[in-house]
Amino acid sequence: MNQIEKIIDIATWNRREHYEHFSAFDDPFFGVTVHVDCTHAYQEAKAKDISFSLLVLHRVTTAAAAVEEFRYRIEGDKVVCYDSLLPEATVARADHTFSFAAFEYDPDELVFIRRAKAEMKRLQATTGLNKGGTFHPNAIHYSAVPWLSFTDMKHPTNMRSGDSVPKISTGKFFREGERLMMPVSITCHHGLMDGYHVAQFVENLHL
Repeated sequence: MNQIEKIIDIATWNRREHYEHFSAFDDPFFGVTVHVDCTHAYQEAKAKDISFSLLVLHRVTTAAAAVEEFRYRIEGDKVVCYDSLLPEATVARADHTFSFAAFEYDPDELVFIRRAKAEMKRLQATTGLNKGGTFHPNAIHYSAVPWLSFTDMKHPTNMRSGDSVPKISTGKFFREGERLMMPVSITCHHGLMDGYHVAQFVENLHL
């Protein structure tokens, strides 16, 4: 895990001009927000008595990892592709602060949820951001905003650090007829991918 699968040959890459063009921007990230049907996942979480939010996180990570471009990262003057994704998320505390967290991914949803719940419990007893142990090169940044059914989302981005990590957020679900719909915000580096790749992620997201 956390291994570089390949290094992209920028000179022969069919996205070379796109990469060079958008990488020169002050803010090369683009974002979209879509509403995703989460009825099945919500019912499944209730039936299995498991965390709905962690089930969503697992499926978000799985769907993103299935699209190669979501595993691309800019490292110095190179573009690399990692073999996997590691979900880094925010963990809310009772005092309305939050901690950063890195969760070990496991293809088994129940194993992932069990381990993530234990890590959340540990972090909820701490203070501060707990930045140590996070910011992995193959991370995908995730945050849940369960208080708002938003239609857009703006993420803070430190371009001085050369950030190229995709950022995905989910909001408060709402009813649309018989279905439960959840806003999902996806923000990505335009030098590495386009709307087509975001659409592939949404298609892979089975909630």
